[in-house]
Amino acid sequence: MRMRAGNRLFTAREDKKMTQGEMSELLGISTSAYSRLERNETSLELDQIAKFAETLQIPIQEFLPETLSIYNNNDNGHVGFVIGNVYNYNNDKEVVKELEEKIKNKDLENTFLSEKVKLLEDKINNLEQLLEVIKSNKIQ
Repeated sequence: MRMRAGNRLFTAREDKKMTQGEMSELLGISTSAYSRLERNETSLELDQIAKFAETLQIPIQEFLPETLSIYNNNDNGHVGFVIGNVYNYNNDKEVVKELEEKIKNKDLENTFLSEKVKLLEDKINNLEQLLEVIKSNKIQ
């Protein structure tokens, strides 16, 4: 599936106050390729959009057309998406299971990372308190 995302890339670059060269390096493509994308002279594949959205920390929906919706009907195992009035679906139960497992793993990973961030924040707070104690002892 080909998407035009140049305008969103331009906006993201301007928001981050980056040059085209810096942005292309961040995204792992050549400056000329990035420039063509930004001018909407070339299109992105869906997997590239996902990678760029993740790299730029922008929701993937901001790169997708407004007429796109994702469909998941667990009753009959259909998973698909709608662009405009065209419905694409996959009723392969193995694919659905695989996607559900990936989502479950990502949820577990997010939980783990959230807990790790909390532990690191606690360590930072403890170190800041220790630093204050050390500073106050040196002053006396």
